[in-house]
Amino acid sequence: MSRPVFRSATAAEAAVGSALTLGEDVAGHAVRVRRIGPGEEIDIVDGAGTRARGTVTAASANEMTIDVTAVTNEDSTGPRLVLVQALAKGDRDLQAIETATEIGVDEVIPWAAERSIADWPAKKRERMAAKWENLLAAASLQARRSRFPVLHDLVRGSSLAQTVGDTDAVFVLHETAQRRLSDALADLAAGDPAQLPARIVFVVGPEGGISDGELDALTGRGALPVCLGPTILRSSSAGSAGLVLAQNSLGRW
Repeated sequence: MSRPVFRSATAAEAAVGSALTLGEDVAGHAVRVRRIGPGEEIDIVDGAGTRARGTVTAASANEMTIDVTAVTNEDSTGPRLVLVQALAKGDRDLQAIETATEIGVDEVIPWAAERSIADWPAKKRERMAAKWENLLAAASLQARRSRFPVLHDLVRGSSLAQTVGDTDAVFVLHETAQRRLSDALADLAAGDPAQLPARIVFVVGPEGGISDGELDALTGRGALPVCLGPTILRSSSAGSAGLVLAQNSLGRW
């Protein structure tokens, strides 16, 4: 069984052979919920790539101490995988970003598309963004990640096209597209590794689909409409399917 993983900014200060003290934010959950005690091994991550492994020497609901036995730093590798997730009703957008995090997404962009039924009104935007951020962190810990996805600000409608760069490969998952994503990714992976894009971006529309104006804006910036297969996937699962194909094509899986 893999070691339990907890998040603390103090992971960045860890050194092999030293003692690392963790506060109530970690100790409370570790002791009360996970029933972790002295003698057990755990990992502490900072969400930015640092992982400190250690053995618990003292544990209470208020404080925990570990003897650090190893410290590693995970570099951010390219291309970075980005999910543009349209807001969706019934928490399907939350399901999407949770699974995407477990698969290995690097960046998440919430998108209030023209046909999105759900929305983040101004008075709720900060609270909704925090909800997404907390879910990304929880899913990262579940997946034993040391580097958590970056959550970008909400974008609206056709302005999404302005958030992608010239060095990005952008794929719009669209039910009418003729080009298969698997073929497009295979071509990308078969090219010169030095010419790989900085980011591979997957755009997932809302329940009502991507509008013509939004699609035109994206293709005008070089985005490629692609399909996943013969069936139509929900907004909650399309992005994850695309990410799995990308991880496989890049040789990471």
